[in-house]
Amino acid sequence: MKNIAKLVAVLLCICMLFTSCTLVGQSVDSSENTVNSQKVENLEKLCLVWGYSKYRHPAFYTGEKDWDEELLALIPQVQEAKTDKETNQILYDWFESLGQADFGETRNHQSWKNQDPDKIDIQADISWSKDNNYLGEKLSAALQQIEILPTVKGESTPPVKNNGSNGMLQFNEKNYPDFDYGDLIDRLLGLFRVWNAVEYYFPYLDLMDENWHDLLPEYISQMLNANDRHSYDLILASMTAKLRDPHVSFTDTESITEELGEYLIPVNLMMIEGYPVVVDIFSEDCQLQIGDSIRKLNGQEIWEVIKGRQKYISTSTDEKVRSMVLNDYLLTSHEQMMEITVLRDGKEQTFEVKGYTRQEVYEQIREIASKKKIITSKILEENIGYIQMGTLTEENINETMDKMAETDGLILDLRVYPHYNAALLMQRYLSKGVGKVPMQWGDPMTYYPGAYLYRDQTMGMNTISEHKGEYSEKPVVVIIDEGTWSFGEYIAMIYQTNENVILLGENTIGSDGDRKTILLPDQTSQGEKREFGFTCFGVYGPNMEQVQRIGLTPDIEVHPTIEGIKEGKDELKEAAVAYIQEQNAK
Repeated sequence: MKNIAKLVAVLLCICMLFTSCTLVGQSVDSSENTVNSQKVENLEKLCLVWGYSKYRHPAFYTGEKDWDEELLALIPQVQEAKTDKETNQILYDWFESLGQADFGETRNHQSWKNQDPDKIDIQADISWSKDNNYLGEKLSAALQQIEILPTVKGESTPPVKNNGSNGMLQFNEKNYPDFDYGDLIDRLLGLFRVWNAVEYYFPYLDLMDENWHDLLPEYISQMLNANDRHSYDLILASMTAKLRDPHVSFTDTESITEELGEYLIPVNLMMIEGYPVVVDIFSEDCQLQIGDSIRKLNGQEIWEVIKGRQKYISTSTDEKVRSMVLNDYLLTSHEQMMEITVLRDGKEQTFEVKGYTRQEVYEQIREIASKKKIITSKILEENIGYIQMGTLTEENINETMDKMAETDGLILDLRVYPHYNAALLMQRYLSKGVGKVPMQWGDPMTYYPGAYLYRDQTMGMNTISEHKGEYSEKPVVVIIDEGTWSFGEYIAMIYQTNENVILLGENTIGSDGDRKTILLPDQTSQGEKREFGFTCFGVYGPNMEQVQRIGLTPDIEVHPTIEGIKEGKDELKEAAVAYIQEQNAK
């Protein structure tokens, strides 16, 4: 990708060939293991120092230096260093070459001192930067000069453009059409870019099951052994799956499809009574039936299959898999015919079921959807209003609420992703004159990458007199389940602040906060720019209640049953109707 960097790498390799001697037996393995171990340690230190400097050194904010070019030139030098001391010296010399780092006491330093420490949450672990034993005294002291990013004049295109509030965060990265998956230097650029973006701009590192730093050497080792796009993609996918963040996504997931199977059974699944259950079928020749509880795929227990899928797909917990895994990646195979074992009417039965390509399944879904009439709202028995929040829009909300005006209660179905403005506008109808409610919103700090400043953030829209509180005195039920996530969870929290509103159904997925994307250095298989998305802003409830990974717990817990699914019932909606009837009967 970068000719100079590649030339240096080639020359180093040639030198190693001429200066090395051949060992045999166990001594070869021992020598290779020692060399590889040192190489991984060197590259791990490079990733840490480069990422820290990338997001903090003034030279990168003024455009004097290109952070990618600096890394590409450093990798060949660092990976061949024989000792920690040699690595530290290389990195120290490089850091000094970037130019002035000590700007003294700047406005940013003063702002940091004036912050309320109780409102600051430092997620990035930079303790290593102060460890003289790890870095050596010179390098450690040099890095500490920029722990707080100095106030920089003449900022051009910084690695991150961040105004510190309102979700405004933009990563400035380059994409390389000549990215070479067979080149270790290029692969490490991709790995180091993603790892550091997460380290400094993911607000929930402390909620992970594993330490983010502990994962780095493992994935560097994997990149050393990778040699093509498929292995490169799977390494990034498996590493980011560890975030347990359902916002994690890649523009191109072709390699995951190649790994897990290109054929897909044309059904929709939900977790019911502890297993994936068929709730929709999109092909007439499918042998599965509504209500089938999936127990095995090609002879493998289904929960073992799910576990294998979760290696590459980020889910908040092992159990919460509906939105991220079930419908796109569970019933898949490299063979078109799949052996699926189900529990049907109390008996296990095994069927040979035909799969289709994803494109064919999506076409089947679109064809069925095109024939369905879109219903935003309707009035149910006992004069209870029902609104599907996924189809309620800013354009039809007034008409919809006029229709609901004389009803005796309201059901808001949040099991699908709501429209942004319509969902916020609904708060006008639920509140007693208060359209906005407080949440705790964590903004990445502009001058201390890796730290978040939490503040009261009011969300919603101001009330308008003619709309004020039509439902502030009537019972309102918000239906939630694992299909309620991200903005849907945020909206549910807003609605729940009204005394007359209750949440009913199942626990939500647990993925809250604002998602942003960062450009990857490689491209899609179609030659287009490729991005990696993840949560960059933290969100908690009014009293710092955790939502990420935990989700929202309903006030009234109701679960669908297999018998209900087979009978075509919506048991959560039926329970919501029953609750409103009970309230009106009091």
